[in-house]
Amino acid sequence: MDNKKENVEKDQREEIKVVEETLEEMLKRLRISRKWSYIELVQELSKVGVMTDEKTVKKWELGLEYPNLDVIYKLSDIYKISSQDVIQAKNNSLNRGYNSVHTRFIKWMCYFTGASMKVMNWLFYLIIAGGLIYALWFFMDKVDFFFSAT
Repeated sequence: MDNKKENVEKDQREEIKVVEETLEEMLKRLRISRKWSYIELVQELSKVGVMTDEKTVKKWELGLEYPNLDVIYKLSDIYKISSQDVIQAKNNSLNRGYNSVHTRFIKWMCYFTGASMKVMNWLFYLIIAGGLIYALWFFMDKVDFFFSAT
């Protein structure tokens, strides 16, 4: 009886996670849970008629590109999950604002450097803070120049 209750609670936690999860998080989690590399996933996709490469799969997992509906249905077949869950995850990505300009920049930097979103996000804010400090220093220097000239 306790095992049954634990399984129901686990299923409910998984369902909640799927409702909040973005497409990029879902695709990465599913691939890693199967212990597949990018190449192995590409091979699985080619078995069901989807011709793609590792770079495209990586872009899906970073949220730089999104698979079309045909590929979403094939992915749901490969991973044995509901296509509605995958579509919901794609909508979550869009609703969270992952298409904003600064996040798009951060994702591209992650793609080129291989760093995580968390690291690039901190680096982005450090660069902005450094720029603001430099701008403040620059303008304070100019203000001092004007006051000392009179």
